[in-house]
Amino acid sequence: MSEQLTTIFNFVSNPEKMRLLIEINNKLNINKFPNNKLVFVYSAPKVGSTSIVSSLRIFGTDKISVIHIHDEEMLRILGRVTGISVNEIILYNKYLGRDVYVIDVYRSPIERKISTYFEKIGSYHFNINDEIVNNYNVNKVINRFNNIFCYIANGDHFMDKYDITIPCVFDYSSKYLLVQENGIKYIKLRLKDSGLWGNILTNIFGTNIRSGIKDYESSNKPIKDLYSRFKNEYKIPKNFLDELTNCKYFNYYYSAEERQEYINEWSRKSRAIFTPYTLEQYTVYEQLSIENAHIDYIQMNHYMDEGCLCKACSIKRCETANKLNKGLVVSNRIVHSEAKNELLVKRVERVNHINANIARQLQTPQIKNGRKDFNREMSSVVGGRKI
Repeated sequence: MSEQLTTIFNFVSNPEKMRLLIEINNKLNINKFPNNKLVFVYSAPKVGSTSIVSSLRIFGTDKISVIHIHDEEMLRILGRVTGISVNEIILYNKYLGRDVYVIDVYRSPIERKISTYFEKIGSYHFNINDEIVNNYNVNKVINRFNNIFCYIANGDHFMDKYDITIPCVFDYSSKYLLVQENGIKYIKLRLKDSGLWGNILTNIFGTNIRSGIKDYESSNKPIKDLYSRFKNEYKIPKNFLDELTNCKYFNYYYSAEERQEYINEWSRKSRAIFTPYTLEQYTVYEQLSIENAHIDYIQMNHYMDEGCLCKACSIKRCETANKLNKGLVVSNRIVHSEAKNELLVKRVERVNHINANIARQLQTPQIKNGRKDFNREMSSVVGGRKI
């Protein structure tokens, strides 16, 4: 058993690795989290993971702490730390005694590719502002997408990155997987089941969590018009659809019936075959896109709930949870600066309301034994005071 633990937590014997792990835990504020239950939403981009993060924060902040990360590059940008992997951070926090969960999401392949493409369509693929790309000819945008279709949004964190033993078959009945390895609970969800996420997460974490929070959707961005035209007009080349039937991720996460339904749906929106870039051509395309990019891409308005634990954000979080529990649509985000200003406004309004009540009471004539106190009123008049 001790040899097994030594193998799992082999970073313990590496002083430099331990220094980096301590440093990244501080930079990600993990050491300041009030809860022992720590959730890493460790997934590929554009699979619906931000919705899970916001759901857990809004409904479980008092019991669950959440970290959202995609890869080591994100670690380098956020924490300016290299030389460690996301898996090592996960294992390190288990080593510290935390109750660690890791969540990943599978999204249907064509929709994921489209969403990934539009994520950086201006800053990366056309090297221009999104507002300008929004007016581009949709056929030009479709042609570019088809050229790179085979090379974007591939892979699966649960299978490829978690380094765990996965079941032979996905649980199509429960609609999720829960694999426990090294004392860590690894959860796999599917975006197609997002309407059930609330029940699934409630059962797993033992606290009431609602799903359906919409975060960071392409339909709400500056490229929303182009995105809408693209979705309406895009027809997938038949050879792309044929290749999809050989995708190991698609064949694992979707049942035979679900796969056939998905293929049939897209077959109704298909076109003649298309010859995409070769790997060599795509490599050149990628190099040129990186070299030509002059617009810094920064994700804004990423989460419904940014996770701040101050009093103002906690109050707004509670209000948001109550609205969502009532089935109301909530569009206002929980952002520290906004929540702080809203709380200040509410406090000023409350003080003004109290002062107005006091003023009205002072202006109300005093009653003595059920009758007006004329002596007091005359004294006030003589003394020059308001009645």
